[in-house]
Amino acid sequence: MTHYQCGSCSYQSDHLGEAQQHSHQTAHVCIGKDGAGPAEDKFGKAKVVVSASASVLAATIGVLAWKYRGLREEHEELQTKHEGLLSMAAGLVVQLAESTAGNESLKSENDYLKSATGASKTLKSYDC
Repeated sequence: MTHYQCGSCSYQSDHLGEAQQHSHQTAHVCIGKDGAGPAEDKFGKAKVVVSASASVLAATIGVLAWKYRGLREEHEELQTKHEGLLSMAAGLVVQLAESTAGNESLKSENDYLKSATGASKTLKSYDC
């Protein structure tokens, strides 16, 4: 039977599904250990260490790939938002330019109406 032990905290489980759930929730790595005990030959301890190291390495690669995928998705989402904000900013710049041009036209018309020539023409247009 395989026993699962968390490498970052004291969590232990005899069920693979529970160990995987713990890993997903905490981003910790659970290592599977066989309950059969070490082998009796001179390489027994080395085999256990290599096996445990391979398990840790595989789990670490899995976690890093999962985090990379999440970061890539977040980057794409931020890129889309950035492009939307740039488009909105360009639209606002166009509106500002149009508004400024309209204000200049109104200012010129107002200045003309305040001038002697503009005032006399305006008053003459009301003569009956």
